[in-house]
Amino acid sequence: MTGAAIAELVNRHYDGQPISVVPGKGAIANPLSVGAGKAELGLSYAPYLKLAFEGGNEIFTRRGFSNLRAIAAVVPDTVHIVMAEDVDPNVFSKLKDGATIRIGVGQKGSSNHFVIEKILETYGYDYAGLREAGSAVIQGAQQGLVDAYQNRQIDIYSNTVGINAGSVRQPLTARDSRLFNIPDDVRDTLVKKWGYMKSTIPAGTYPGQDDAVDTLDLGTIVFTNAEMDEEIVYLVTKSLAENRDRLIAGSAGFRRWQPEDMPVGLPVQVHRGALKYYRERGWVE
Repeated sequence: MTGAAIAELVNRHYDGQPISVVPGKGAIANPLSVGAGKAELGLSYAPYLKLAFEGGNEIFTRRGFSNLRAIAAVVPDTVHIVMAEDVDPNVFSKLKDGATIRIGVGQKGSSNHFVIEKILETYGYDYAGLREAGSAVIQGAQQGLVDAYQNRQIDIYSNTVGINAGSVRQPLTARDSRLFNIPDDVRDTLVKKWGYMKSTIPAGTYPGQDDAVDTLDLGTIVFTNAEMDEEIVYLVTKSLAENRDRLIAGSAGFRRWQPEDMPVGLPVQVHRGALKYYRERGWVE
């Protein structure tokens, strides 16, 4: 929804050829598309964009895309792990004792696929190790995973998405379920190693959620490449900053976002067109 809202806004307010925008899902793969010139704008998350820029690391093993440029920080997405009520809430810590799980994760290359594996690694497992130990790991598009959860083909569903998303409300109401509290030591590892941010889902956000839930956030970054025309990027930045109500209409998660935060926490060099707008507004020097 975040990506669709931004794409619609950008092309509504830019009077020229449609701008190709890589949507939000595929946050690890999206920098590759923009860096290689296959799309003009993309959405990713701060740590992944930085790793793609640098290259030579666990996620992007080849030479980095030094031409990537940040435009704006927009609404963060939140890690949600939905568990069936009959699943032991401490099941991840009991995997080494023989416990098994049936878990649905996002498609390979998505932020959700990545973060769940990194969480599992803090417990001593990756996806291959889980399968070898008798657990089931189902990859796929989110709606397919929601259906699998509702049909009791999996017992744990995960999604990295804005708070109060329908793709989380739906599985929570389809079965007796709860949101998993990510332990502090696990959160500390992902904050330190991968650039996540600690977050809390307020009590009462979802049906039947009486208590606050500890989890993680990722700030979403709109980005482009250095070759993108300065005036186009200026207009894109201006459209984002001056149309918050329209963005909210496209994705409710933008209620948590303020335009003056657009230049905050950008992990790579900012495109000159975006800088031009921010300086005009007095948001950067």
